[in-house]
Amino acid sequence: MSAPPGPTPAAPAPPGRVSVIVVSWNSRRFLSDCLRSVAAQTRREVELIVVDNGSTDGSADFVAAEFPSATLIRNSSNEGFCRANNAALKRATGVFILCLNADAILEPDFIENALAGFRAIHRVGMVSGKILRFDGVTIDSAGQMLTRARRIVDRGYGERDAPRFDEPGEIFSVCGAAALYWRAMIDSVSTDGEFFDESFFAFGEDMDVAWRAQRAGFRAWYQPSARVRHFRGGSQTGKPGLLGRFFQTARRPAGIRAHIVKNRWLMILKNDTLRAYLKDLPFIAAWEAAQGLWLLFAAPSTIPHLWRAREAFGRAWRRRRPAESGAGA
Repeated sequence: MSAPPGPTPAAPAPPGRVSVIVVSWNSRRFLSDCLRSVAAQTRREVELIVVDNGSTDGSADFVAAEFPSATLIRNSSNEGFCRANNAALKRATGVFILCLNADAILEPDFIENALAGFRAIHRVGMVSGKILRFDGVTIDSAGQMLTRARRIVDRGYGERDAPRFDEPGEIFSVCGAAALYWRAMIDSVSTDGEFFDESFFAFGEDMDVAWRAQRAGFRAWYQPSARVRHFRGGSQTGKPGLLGRFFQTARRPAGIRAHIVKNRWLMILKNDTLRAYLKDLPFIAAWEAAQGLWLLFAAPSTIPHLWRAREAFGRAWRRRRPAESGAGA
C-alpha cells in the first residue's frame, strides 16, 4: 500500500481527554516503568485505567499503593485481554483511547505526537507509533499489514531501525501493544457492546478491529514520531523470519497456540469477502495446508482446544457486517 504524504511536524494534536488502558496479568516487573511513562506524558489530559486479570504477583496492590489516582479494576481470574479491555472501555471517559501493554514504555511525547496522526488524512480511526524493542534500535512494529494468505505481519519486525521507518503513512492495522483509537470509531464498529471480540480472548484482536474499521470506512495511520519500547521479543537477536516465528509459536502452550490459529479463522469469517477470498485462495490454501500438517504432526494437543472453541465460529459468522459504501473489503 502506498503511503500518502504525512503531516508536518507542527501538525496540532486534536483536543480531548485520552484514556490509557493497561491490562496486567502478573506483570509486576514491568508495571512501574510502564505506568510512570504514562504519568510523564507531555499531554496532561490523560486518565489511567488499570485492569488486573487475577494476578498473583502483587500487581494490583502495587498499582493501588503507587498510583492511587488510577482507576483500578480487579478481576478475580484471568478474563483475557479482550474482555478486560472492554470492561475498561465502559469506564473510560476519553475522546481517544490508548490500549497499552503492561510491558511497554512510552516516550514522554508519545501521546502528543500520536494524536497528530488523526489530522494526517481524512477519517483516521486509529494510530500506531514506532514500536521498538527494549534495546531502542530494533523495530517491533511499524504498523501491521495483512498478507494474501491472511497472515498478520508487523512491518519491520526484528529489523534495525532505519530512515524508511521515519516516514509516516497509511497502514492496515495498528499493533495492540500501543494502539491509539478514536472513541467515535470504537463506538461505530463495536458489536453487542464489544469492541474487542471476546471470543478471541487474546491474540489477533488488534487486526480484527482494524479490519472491521476498514470495512466501516475508517483508516489507520503510522506516526513514527510517537515512539514506544516494547518487551516482546526483547531477548531475541536479529530478525526471526517466518520459520523462526513458526518455532516461537510452536513453543507456546497448546491453549495459546489454539487461540492464535482460531482467531485467524474468526477474523476471516467476520471480515473477508467472497470475492477477495477467492482471489487469494491459492495463498490461503497453501498456508492452511502447512498449518494443518503442523497441527497434525507437531502440535496435535492444539486440536482439542480448537474443537472446544467451535461455537465461536458460528458466532463470528453471525457478527458479519456489510462494508460501508466505498470502503475497502
